[in-house]
Amino acid sequence: MRQFFISVVFLFLFFPSILHAEKLVFVTLDTPPQTFLKDGKPTGFLVDIVSEAARRAGYSPVVRIVPWKRAMVLVEKGQVDAVFNAGYNEERNKFLRYPDTVLITEKVVALRHCGSGVYFSPDFSDAKKYIGGVGRAFYYGEKVDKAINEHRFKRIEEVPNINLNTKKLLLDRIDFFFADYYPALHFLNKNNLFGKLEVITNSDTGRPVFFSQSDTYLAFSRKKNPVAFRKVSAELKKMKLDGTYLKIASRYLPVLDFF
Repeated sequence: MRQFFISVVFLFLFFPSILHAEKLVFVTLDTPPQTFLKDGKPTGFLVDIVSEAARRAGYSPVVRIVPWKRAMVLVEKGQVDAVFNAGYNEERNKFLRYPDTVLITEKVVALRHCGSGVYFSPDFSDAKKYIGGVGRAFYYGEKVDKAINEHRFKRIEEVPNINLNTKKLLLDRIDFFFADYYPALHFLNKNNLFGKLEVITNSDTGRPVFFSQSDTYLAFSRKKNPVAFRKVSAELKKMKLDGTYLKIASRYLPVLDFF
């Protein structure tokens, strides 16, 4: 008993933050490599970044990966503290506090067979001869959605996920498919597909062509205390400036193009 008492006193004296840190609950969706479950535990570079920002602000982070609609309901009702990887719109702004620091800029690319020569410009003026693939109910940004609705491609086919789009591309049933940049790179790396598939690039610069870009945020519920919002947002901004953000993100992807 005496030894237990001494141990407790030691913790209070030397590690008070461990014992008193307020818990913050964050929710997000499953989008590897940003966020995913590994052995039942949330991981990914955005999970690590958000958790580190919370710890630096003096809080104990808890991250839960849930379906996106559920995440929005939980944060709107104030049943969790914040949601991340959330885009901005006026409707969400009614129940979310958005910081001035972007968490990540999502970028939509198109994947093709390596060396196939499939190419179309960001204005889709030369895309009419190509058959493309998309994920069913996926949102690729206003520009891509508009191009699809205006029938700027020969045909667009929907499938449930990137796995099926990849299979169709490898079988030459489609010429390309749209995907979010970071999940696409993660998928290619994980499945040893570099050398078989590649992102459509600009022939002059060698850089990926981004057909749409949208900022997402670590946004806090307006029903929760605004102090945590200010503190965690400030730490996230510092992490981008001091290189911590990029250092964490580079553990998960074979490239360092995050901005």
